[in-house]
Amino acid sequence: MNTFFIFFYTLIWVIFSQNFTFEILILGLLFSYILTITNKSLLRYSKPKLKLGYFILFFEYLFVLLIEIVKANIHVALIILNPNPNLDSEIIQYHTKLKSDFHRMVFANSITLTPGTLTVSLDDNLLKVHCLKKEFESGVFNSKFEKILLTIEERYYD
Repeated sequence: MNTFFIFFYTLIWVIFSQNFTFEILILGLLFSYILTITNKSLLRYSKPKLKLGYFILFFEYLFVLLIEIVKANIHVALIILNPNPNLDSEIIQYHTKLKSDFHRMVFANSITLTPGTLTVSLDDNLLKVHCLKKEFESGVFNSKFEKILLTIEERYYD
């Protein structure tokens, strides 16, 4: 049983509940325990050597993700508000250098969370990404997300 995931899911549960009571905490722990047990096979990956640098990179990743989401939201809003949006969407293929399935999944979800791009599929290290505009593909090919995740893999995973 990986207690990290139980506490992580509980923390997410409490944050999304927007209310902190004893009942919410108990329900969060219960659902987190069930979620961890049912997804046990998906949660098996090499464990990180948890050091201060790992947490710094983790928070850097979250910060970059939030900044990119805000920038992409503004960009997509400008496209939508434009009377002649001139969309030239396309599906691109990108081979990621990430080794672990977990980090590939985080990378694919980060692309999807960023407005204007959507990860259509992920097979081994091949991602198919739908880009609303052709200029968005440079964000996939020069991804800050992948660079940070590669650094995490190199430094903190066996």
